[in-house]
Amino acid sequence: MRFLMRSLTGFALFAAAIGLVAWGGWRFAEVMTAKTDAPARGAAAERVFTVDIGRVALGPEQPVIAAYGEIRSWRTLELRASVAGRVVELSNHFRDGAEVAAGDLLFRIDPEDYAARVADAEAAIRVAEADLAEARQAVEVARLEERAAKNQRTLRESGLERRRTLLDRGVATRAEVEEAEMALAAMAQVVASRSQALIAAEIRIERAALQLEREQIAAADARRILAETAHRAPFDGLVSEVSVVLGGLVAANEKLGALIDPGALEAVFRVSNAEFTRLLDDDGRILHLPVEIRLNLDEKPLTAPGVIERAGAVIGAGETGRLVYARLDLSSAALLRPGDFVSVAIREPELADVARLPASAVNQGGEILLIDGEDRLRPLMVEVLRRQGDEVLVGGAPEGARYLRARAPQLGAGVRVKALDGIDGDKSEPLVSLDPDRQRRLIVYVEGAAQMPIETRDRLLEAIRSGRAPAGMVERLEARMGRSG
Repeated sequence: MRFLMRSLTGFALFAAAIGLVAWGGWRFAEVMTAKTDAPARGAAAERVFTVDIGRVALGPEQPVIAAYGEIRSWRTLELRASVAGRVVELSNHFRDGAEVAAGDLLFRIDPEDYAARVADAEAAIRVAEADLAEARQAVEVARLEERAAKNQRTLRESGLERRRTLLDRGVATRAEVEEAEMALAAMAQVVASRSQALIAAEIRIERAALQLEREQIAAADARRILAETAHRAPFDGLVSEVSVVLGGLVAANEKLGALIDPGALEAVFRVSNAEFTRLLDDDGRILHLPVEIRLNLDEKPLTAPGVIERAGAVIGAGETGRLVYARLDLSSAALLRPGDFVSVAIREPELADVARLPASAVNQGGEILLIDGEDRLRPLMVEVLRRQGDEVLVGGAPEGARYLRARAPQLGAGVRVKALDGIDGDKSEPLVSLDPDRQRRLIVYVEGAAQMPIETRDRLLEAIRSGRAPAGMVERLEARMGRSG
């Protein structure tokens, strides 16, 4: 009996377990069937993205080419010793970085030996002058002797004629005539000798004059060398690369320093070939465009205006682009020095009817996203004219159109968006022109709105500075200005 009761209990528990499993399976099947047969719910609400929106403002823009280069001086003089010797005098201004004026003494080399050479040359001149005077006197004596010999010859010619006359009369003999002829011949020889002596004396004058000229040239050269022992600054400038000490021995033509003209500075920078073509006119000549030179001195940047003057003459091996030289405005370049690394902003000719957009609004293919009348994104291809750092200048964008300022992967054609804070106003509101006073007041207010997000502030300033802004935006800003005032 006990065995039967236990068997019935076990069977009852087994049946209960089977029932529970069957009930669970039935409930699971019922739920799945209900989910499958349930009518589909309504479509999920469309997601609207909040984005930063700007408006296209067309107008004239002046592109700027950014480049880097260095400052050079086109008037730099190497200070070299013209003569060898010991440095006996150094100017207090002959130091690196010192300013000197034209005519200031820089250094002096011991002049004693060179002064002695000048004295020797001057003594040689006096000797040559004495020789020349002696030669001139000798010419006078030779001329007198020649004249006397010619007179003697004339007398003997007369005597010969008398003897011949007497011979014809029978008074003189033939021997006397021959004696007179021999005397005349001897005197003729004396005349020839005196004439030769005169010619020699005259040639001696020419030689003495040439010797005097040589001595004068030697003396002038000695004086020049003596003067070169004292080296003076040929122009106002700054001294650099000084490599001499007082008492040091220097060789002829040894470099002792350099003199730089701070008023002859120019900026040398390199641009790409594409940028260089934009600096040329229709005839291929370089345009004299304005540039701005910037030298970063920690928290105090230095700027100086300039003008493009010329392009490099040759292209070095392995180099790309072109070298360009810009002349600097001396009144603003007082602190610039040769060797300074500077940034250069070149202002190109102005472009008309272009829009300045953030670089984040344009992809590599030149596409921007406009916001249409249904607040949906619509792609538009524009012509990218210039890339200016974080901005681009584009052509072909419609005036006043709203555009997406920053693209994102989830934002594409057809996506619905709304403005970040509504400051851009309704898509159909017109643009108003801002006079300078109104523009200034709006800029002051926006720049002073510390609670405004930086991106929004930059966007508002961009619209205000363009001179044309949405009417609703201007009204809201002026209303806030009134409340804050």
